[in-house]
Amino acid sequence: MRMGLGKRNNNNQRGGGGGSSRMLQIRRAMTDPNYDTYDKLQAHKILSAEANLIDVSIHGEENIALEDNDYSGVIGHFCPLNFQVQKDNPPDSPMFRDVVSKSQGCSNGENVIKVDLKEAVTLSREFDTFATEKEYDVTYYNVPKQLQLKGVVFHESRCGSTLAANTMMAMDPMRHRVYSESSPPIAAIKACGELYEDCSVEASAYLLRDIIYMMGRSNDPNEEHLFFKFQSITTRNMDTFRKAFPETPWIYLYREPVEVMMSQLDVPQMRMANCVRSHSRSEMVTKFVARSGYHPQDLDDEEWCAIHLATLCESAIKNLNDADGLGMAVNYHKDLVHDFLDTVFPKHFDVPLDQEAIDRVMEVSGIYSKNRGRQGEFKADSEEKEKKASDGIREASSLFLEPSFHTLQDSRYNIKDR
Repeated sequence: MRMGLGKRNNNNQRGGGGGSSRMLQIRRAMTDPNYDTYDKLQAHKILSAEANLIDVSIHGEENIALEDNDYSGVIGHFCPLNFQVQKDNPPDSPMFRDVVSKSQGCSNGENVIKVDLKEAVTLSREFDTFATEKEYDVTYYNVPKQLQLKGVVFHESRCGSTLAANTMMAMDPMRHRVYSESSPPIAAIKACGELYEDCSVEASAYLLRDIIYMMGRSNDPNEEHLFFKFQSITTRNMDTFRKAFPETPWIYLYREPVEVMMSQLDVPQMRMANCVRSHSRSEMVTKFVARSGYHPQDLDDEEWCAIHLATLCESAIKNLNDADGLGMAVNYHKDLVHDFLDTVFPKHFDVPLDQEAIDRVMEVSGIYSKNRGRQGEFKADSEEKEKKASDGIREASSLFLEPSFHTLQDSRYNIKDR
């Protein structure tokens, strides 16, 4: 299925970096002996995995086409990332945007290289295959390698997902690469629409595979394992991930309804909370309201929030059942880190831990990441949230969110039954 077909621009232009809006013609840069030397260096940064995929442009372009086994018009944005800031102190750089902001020239575009993503992926695969066939020593020749995707975290939001990302890194900072709510995957996962009205699940999965391939290329000889924590909204299109990576284990983190709603609505203006303001753009929310028998004009902000969260949980339930064991439901509680250490990492993600790894995880689990480097320990707040909850929040959570919460609790794929 195609979306937004148009004419492609093949005009040669110098450079895709330095804050330029121009595109680097990566294949010509690598094959034309007379091509600009600067462009050749930029192209080599991508092929050698010195420059990493930090964003992709899909929507708003006339020349985009997504098909089940191909795509065109998707722009990849690459920049050399300083992953060491995250490895050294996960709670200080808990999100992908923190790593980008601490990597020279990546936030302001100064060192960003823009290329046709399909062309970059094709060349990278050719480059990697050639290096493998020649049996080059990656440590000697600095040839990139493909990291092994070990596990993925989906979540309801405000339920321990950042703790999950930090602990996945802390387990083994030298060998692990963790992308926490990075930009490129969500672009692919949402590319075809919530209900795949713009293109098929196969089309978005095809694009996602290429994106993960590029993000999993590493020029660090010590790195081996790859992990992702996706944004909560990607749960609605979990089918895309499962189609792209049908053998990769994942978890879905969720939380007691009143607690998660209290966290969601802890903003100066309730109508600006993510779970409230997004309802007008969601077909899943529209369908949920229609089958509930309520009229949209009769719903208040607390109810919109509960419905938003319920659509995430319902999608997770469907995919847990369809995945038949590759997915695991994990409920937030004050000792969540022990669920990671005892079950999720060693048994579900198949990543063994020694005592040093356990000690590192326990150390970072006590630091509150939202302080980003400032002093402060993490403290469980479930009881406080329950006490302060308004009647409106309690009623909305009971009416719309509790049914899916209890279904997750009773699921045969819940961690408590593993």
